[in-house]
Amino acid sequence: MKIRCRCGDIIVDQTDFHSNKGYLISDQDFFDFLDAVDNAIEKSGPTAKDKERAVMSIRYLIGELQKTVYQCFTCGRMYINTKENGLKEFTADEHSQGSSILSSAKGDQ
Repeated sequence: MKIRCRCGDIIVDQTDFHSNKGYLISDQDFFDFLDAVDNAIEKSGPTAKDKERAVMSIRYLIGELQKTVYQCFTCGRMYINTKENGLKEFTADEHSQGSSILSSAKGDQ
């Protein structure tokens, strides 16, 4: 996927582990998500197949609940990809060029 930012830069999403890409889960969905994780851990069953089924159900749920977010390194604009309405653009009042608020909380690890 390529997004042409309003500033003219291009945001590219063709691999994994981008420092300018992230995911949002709304507050309205977050505790349902945590409950599903708890259920997957506590009630998955003893076999490897049971555990795989539980993990896949969580991954499916994440895919359903999340919105993908991209940030332009040049101007700081954020683009949120909503499944229903496509890309929505947001502009920050302040931005430090080249930094990303979506980079890992673990740094480069």
